[in-house]
Amino acid sequence: MKHLILLLAAMLPAVASAVEGNDTTFTVDNKKIVVSSEGGKTDLQVYDIEGGKQTKSREVEFIDGQEIERVYVTSPFIPQSIGKKNRQLKSHYPFFYIGFNQIPGSIMGSGGNPAMHTRGSKSWEWGITLTSAAFRLTNSIALTSAVSIGKVHNHFQGNYVLTTQNGVTSMRQEGEGDLRKTYISYGVARLPVMLEWQRGTRQGDLFIAAGASVEMRMNDHSRYRIGKKRYTETGDINLNPLGLNLEMRIGYGFLMVYGRAALTPLLKTSVAPECYPVSFGIGLRF
Repeated sequence: MKHLILLLAAMLPAVASAVEGNDTTFTVDNKKIVVSSEGGKTDLQVYDIEGGKQTKSREVEFIDGQEIERVYVTSPFIPQSIGKKNRQLKSHYPFFYIGFNQIPGSIMGSGGNPAMHTRGSKSWEWGITLTSAAFRLTNSIALTSAVSIGKVHNHFQGNYVLTTQNGVTSMRQEGEGDLRKTYISYGVARLPVMLEWQRGTRQGDLFIAAGASVEMRMNDHSRYRIGKKRYTETGDINLNPLGLNLEMRIGYGFLMVYGRAALTPLLKTSVAPECYPVSFGIGLRF
């Protein structure tokens, strides 16, 4: 084979002058040899012919007095993408997020919770992502996870306050003074696990993710304000310490929108009103 390549290399000047800028093809011993010359570079490619299939097995370039040779190896046990540099996949979680948080009376419900006199337009959440990771599944899909912390405030209408008496949590109406606001608050630490599709562009990444998250709820309070003074009604609203959620994110570049719906109730339903947090908002990446 080496002698054949040297012989063809010796013929290249004549071939180049005869077919300037065009390919010339030879067939020798069931091998197809393609010789091309363009821009001062001569390229010789050797193909193995098996029936109607042609597989490149060798390529030699002659330029500036140098010889560059490449050998191609194929096997059913070697993936076709081997040797290619795949784009690094990232985890697209928001460094900072903020949005509305409502507590309807059913899973993935809407319209607030009339039994609890909720005020959804004033109920909100915010948080930050501490760390995240991505594990490649395909060239465009990754399994991602993160650790985030946040704070949630759910407000109520009128003079209704969430209280706990004798171990039972319920709504009561405060009759003294004019309440400026009444709400419950709690902190969360959340661990999501999501499948994420992503595609890189020059301006930024386009991504869509869906999955589930486990959260730990803590530091719960029920409070209200009369004038400029704040009162703590109770530090125990029978909060469920663990929650399971469905989550979804979609975004482009540094901006994203997200949605989350709880599958487990916020409060212990045996001693408290039934409510399931639903939230949606925007997140920012840096």
